Amino acid sequence: MSAEASSTSDPFQTLGVPHDASEAEIRARYLDLVKQHPPERDPDRFREIRAAFDAAKDPLVIARRLLEPPSDKPPSWSDAIAAEKQSPPPLQRAFLISLGNRGDADNKPGGSAG
Repeated sequence: MSAEASSTSDPFQTLGVPHDASEAEIRARYLDLVKQHPPERDPDRFREIRAAFDAAKDPLVIARRLLEPPSDKPPSWSDAIAAEKQSPPPLQRAFLISLGNRGDADNKPGGSAG
């Protein structure tokens, strides 16, 4: 397998660690795999392991892992909209007051009549 193939696959699966593995667990697993597949004996597998380790350390991959829901299935839009309709966000008091103060000076009583 080439390094390009590992870039499209899951780096955590390539390393054999769970998605919630700590940085220390990822590093320990990487070192174990490097011992099993050193670059001199298995350069293709080593490149794949190295690419997966680099991807697992990437701040964007870490951020995505922290932000994604724990399940593999992302929530659907219809579920999110239904949940929003059941409990809509509260409107701020200042916003509601500002809605009542939106008239023109000509429409107000006592406005200038030109």
